[in-house]
Amino acid sequence: MAITGEHVCVFKYVDYEIGKPPTTIADFLYKRLEDVESKHVADYRNRTKIFFEHSDLVGYPNTILGIHRNASIENEYFRIKNMSHSLCHRAVRFVISKDNRLWSDNTHWTLAYILEKGVDTLVLDVPMYIVDFRESYPVIYDKDGVVFDSIYDIKCAIASAKRIQERLDLGWRPLELSYTIKQLHQDILDIINKGV
Repeated sequence: MAITGEHVCVFKYVDYEIGKPPTTIADFLYKRLEDVESKHVADYRNRTKIFFEHSDLVGYPNTILGIHRNASIENEYFRIKNMSHSLCHRAVRFVISKDNRLWSDNTHWTLAYILEKGVDTLVLDVPMYIVDFRESYPVIYDKDGVVFDSIYDIKCAIASAKRIQERLDLGWRPLELSYTIKQLHQDILDIINKGV
């Protein structure tokens, strides 16, 4: 299903330079990429079973990374490794949910930047923008103008990010249920190295 911005009516757009972050998001910019919440898991295991149960509750079928392409975790990791060597760096969309958590809304590129730059890479170290749902209307924070400069594209970005918040509103990931990019990365490596 294509994402359109037709249902995004009110939003605030904040363009900022890398050295001058707005105070409202400054703490999030200094988070390591590994510590950001992941909307995907690597596979169905006893430890991750609960994520599938909650995903079923909200009608989200794409819990496993790459499942929408019917791809194996090995194939997804190969794609991510190739992306980490790409000369064309794509901006990562991050989402600040109402419960004050930071989510990666582009898991592949988040992992690619970790492979390229290392585990201590911060959110502010990569091309990125943030969609923040903590206010009564969404706020999009665009670092160095990486978001396409059309109202339609901005609305589409917000509409896509909004799906994370809508699932959370339905009970998809309660606060006590966390799964970070670091956990996803480790599970992927376990699968590849152990053939699990």
